[in-house]
Amino acid sequence: MGKFYDADLTSIAQDNLVPWSVFEGATVAVTGATGLVGSMVVRALLRRCEVAVGPARLVLPVRNLEKARTQYGSYSSVELVEWDAALGEAPRIEGNCDYVVHCASNTDSRLMVERPVDTIEATVEGTRAMLELARSTGTRMCFVSSMEVYGSGSADPLDETRGGELDAMSVRSSYPQAKQLAETLCASYASQYGVRVCVARLAQSFGPGIANTDKRVFAEFARCCERGEDIVLLTDGSKSNMYVYIADAVRALLLLVACGESGEAYNVANEQTFCSIWEMANMVAGAFGPHTKVTRVKDLNAAKRFAVAGCLRLNTSKIRALGWEPKVGLEDMYRRMMADWK
Repeated sequence: MGKFYDADLTSIAQDNLVPWSVFEGATVAVTGATGLVGSMVVRALLRRCEVAVGPARLVLPVRNLEKARTQYGSYSSVELVEWDAALGEAPRIEGNCDYVVHCASNTDSRLMVERPVDTIEATVEGTRAMLELARSTGTRMCFVSSMEVYGSGSADPLDETRGGELDAMSVRSSYPQAKQLAETLCASYASQYGVRVCVARLAQSFGPGIANTDKRVFAEFARCCERGEDIVLLTDGSKSNMYVYIADAVRALLLLVACGESGEAYNVANEQTFCSIWEMANMVAGAFGPHTKVTRVKDLNAAKRFAVAGCLRLNTSKIRALGWEPKVGLEDMYRRMMADWK
């Protein structure tokens, strides 16, 4: 655990924006607890228990028990439950469950193309299973979705009422199409069964906690700068969107699972981070790679595994109305991530 990651956990645990009183003595279930977002949600809740009164019990439905044990086996308040999202069965949780943060998802673009059916099944069936759990137990739930549901987006800021245009015949659409259907399931369970569930549409999230072997382009840009190598884009770099610092995203999820309006979606992004891939690559090279240049290589085969090119500018006024606002900008996101790599 790097110093910035550790500091972020304490900052979240002491943030008065999060309505911590509702979590005191509660049981919180977090899926995707071995992934980036889910693991920080879990560790922030554990840190809260260290600095003040937090949840009494954390239940983590996970597919890989051994991996989860290496991360959480020493915590007496953590219960691990073996669970495969793709099977569509709710995890077996004994006793009450008060809150669910459903983070489990494939975020590997390569697998979205190579195993699109698996991507769809895990997203849709896993969400349905957690909704069934929430339905049977009266649990409040937050489903972690993605800005990719907006497809190619729009030059105008998109609020949560705007739909997304996606190519249904593109296998890379397996991820955003599945997220869209999972969102509709959330709205449907809220309407038909009264399940208290909301949706968080996250912009791409990174910062401390990202492995230095991560294959996504933002991490590759950072590695190129560290090695003094040029950044070579496999697309024209015109795709433009927003980002959000991982700790800011986690604060938003804890706020939404406690206070989000049932059947509603919320954009979670830092509006100041909006830029194209080309602009981001040049920003990173200028800030962290004195010997790094940025070039383009048009490779249509490689480009197929990336999200559709477009302009994703999100309107975040809805979650800001709850008091949330991002604290860390794009250059600092890189600086903190790269510092913790060292």
